[in-house]
Amino acid sequence: MPDEWIIVKDGPLPESLESVIDGISFPNKMKVLALPKNLTLGPARMKGTQAATYNWVALMDSDDICLPDRFEKQLALINSDSDLCIIGGQIIEYDDIPGKALATRNVATQHDRIFQCAKKRNPFNAMTVMFKRDKALDAGGFRYHPGFEDYDLWTRMMVKGAKCANHVDVLVHARTGSSMYTRRRGLPYIRAEWKMQCNLYKMGINNFFEFIRNLMLRIPIRLLPAKILGYIYEKYARIK
Repeated sequence: MPDEWIIVKDGPLPESLESVIDGISFPNKMKVLALPKNLTLGPARMKGTQAATYNWVALMDSDDICLPDRFEKQLALINSDSDLCIIGGQIIEYDDIPGKALATRNVATQHDRIFQCAKKRNPFNAMTVMFKRDKALDAGGFRYHPGFEDYDLWTRMMVKGAKCANHVDVLVHARTGSSMYTRRRGLPYIRAEWKMQCNLYKMGINNFFEFIRNLMLRIPIRLLPAKILGYIYEKYARIK
């Protein structure tokens, strides 16, 4: 079990959610950070990271379901290699009904392969990640970058020498489905995609050819209808 729980309320919540939080009784100490207004994911995660007492921080969102042995498996990885700074794992995706799987999103497990994957896409399932707080803050921490907050931090940490791994097993069941595909399209997401690709180029993760390749492959699909975008994700980026 975690030694500390931190719940970040990113702005005012409806009473239905407030009552859930009020009814939670964790066996160890819990902090609830109530932000006066919605800051979006990056700044909200930064607030939680800054409030953490311990150096290893585990992420999850309110609609994610950790498997009972998630932390046992990740702590085993940590104990096997003291140089590790970012540890993730595999996920099973669901839409509206927990337990009704849509697909599995598998990611690379070894550092070198993770770094190569980072050239094209986020090499971690964010809701599975445990990271070293001091290394994250040293790299600048989470920041405002809608749609790419996690990818942005992981790549900055890797450039500063953070060693990474992903567990081979599924650690979390995560909600995705049609709402996710709607968020990952349109001009705002294209602008965020452009910014992320520019950052990868400026950091030296990608060369100019890789920068242009990514833009040509990733930008056009953000103009597609959500249903077609979802089909592409499910057909080519997921395992049924």
